[in-house]
This record gives sequence, structure tokens and C-alpha cells, in this order.
Amino acid sequence: MIRAVIIAATISTLYCLWLDQPKPVMPVQVDYCVIDMHVAAKDDFGQWHTGWTKGYGPCSLLDRYENA
Repeated sequence: MIRAVIIAATISTLYCLWLDQPKPVMPVQVDYCVIDMHVAAKDDFGQWHTGWTKGYGPCSLLDRYENA
């Protein structure tokens, strides 16, 4: 009798754990690429500094398309 209760509890626990697993995440395609941007910022003294940096933006701003 006790053996049957332990087996039933084990099976029900495994079944509950199987039902509680997270759903798989669907991949989402994002049409943004790493692009070079010309940026400007003010320093502590109010002077503007410009330069190039990498950032994210629409892939249409790239000068070439890379299928990665």
C-alpha cells in the first residue's frame, strides 16, 4: 500500500514538473544592424567634440549588406 502511494506521488510530481516547464521562445527577426555613426557631445566645459562610433540602426543605412 505504501509502495503504491510513493509511486503515485512520484508519478504525479514528475507530471506536474513536466507541465510546468517554460514555453519555447520564438525567435524574432529584427531589421537593425551595427552601423557607424557620426556623433557629437558636449564636455564639461561646453565644448563640442565629434567622432565616429558604432551603434544600432536600420540596415538600410549600411553602405553594404552582410548576411550574417
